[in-house]
Amino acid sequence: MNSKENDSKKELCVEFLPKGDLHVHLNGLISKAMMQDILHKEKSFYSETIDINPYLEKTKPYKSLQEYIRIWDVFRLVPNHRSSLKLMMEDAFINLKKDNVRFAEIRNSVIYISLLNDITVTEALRWLLEYLDVFSEKYGIKAGFIPTVSRGDYCIDNFKALLKAYEALGCPKSIVGIDLAGDEDYQCPKELAKLFRVTKEKYNLKITIHAGETGNPNNIRDAIINYGADRIGHGTAASKSKEVMQLLKEKDICIEVCPISNYLTGAVKSLNKHPVSDFIKNNVPFVICSDNPGFHDASLSEDYKLFINAVNDSSQIENMFDKQKKYTFIKGLQ
Repeated sequence: MNSKENDSKKELCVEFLPKGDLHVHLNGLISKAMMQDILHKEKSFYSETIDINPYLEKTKPYKSLQEYIRIWDVFRLVPNHRSSLKLMMEDAFINLKKDNVRFAEIRNSVIYISLLNDITVTEALRWLLEYLDVFSEKYGIKAGFIPTVSRGDYCIDNFKALLKAYEALGCPKSIVGIDLAGDEDYQCPKELAKLFRVTKEKYNLKITIHAGETGNPNNIRDAIINYGADRIGHGTAASKSKEVMQLLKEKDICIEVCPISNYLTGAVKSLNKHPVSDFIKNNVPFVICSDNPGFHDASLSEDYKLFINAVNDSSQIENMFDKQKKYTFIKGLQ
């Protein structure tokens, strides 16, 4: 068997490889069918026959990241009940189990759940962690939770609310880090970066920042220097700056590469020209992640396959599970 045939064989077997997912959002992990069922069950203010498929088009890229993010206008309509959150969390773990994911760091902004259900942020966080722990044990998947702060006018207030809830629950070990996401063009107050750094130092929580997804490598530098980022979400713009790639390499800061998501958001124009090839050449740490597999109607295995095709090399996948364990925020897996 020649090397090309051997690579093809490995590609076909990626579904059976053990995996870790270091960048996946709860609402983006649940299946379209589950989302549709919950929307109908809760009889949201959208019609009971709402068709979410137009929001989940995966055959071609969206016009911009902003257009892609609008999907959340639908997905943040749920859960309106605790029972719905339970259904969502179990569906998430079922989908992870199907793809042989052994551990996952699941993200959610929490705040919107408290608003939808007219409960405190502390109670919303309690719900999430309870079901995370229940289904982590049921399906044998080690899980950590990462609250997400969204860039915007209320980012400071939301951060403080999440921190207060974290403290009120006794600083639960299942919370392994903090995430910053949203519109990179929004200029967050300097206070937010300070809050991230202080919280990291005080509670030994890791930090991951969505940065460089819209083409600006300076956002990655800012995430590292000012926010104290331990990992970078997406980070596709890193390849535009030798300085930034050197910074990532020297500080051993891992980029969470999400091939399908990067293509659909327009962060990369062609999967064959994905900047991960530059990361490999410059020894920049990275892992392959899924981001929103439910949106994409594709599993992490599909991201693996697209990555192999993009770099024309399957050898990087052979030790991917070890790299995922090295860079995870979940303790005890390294």
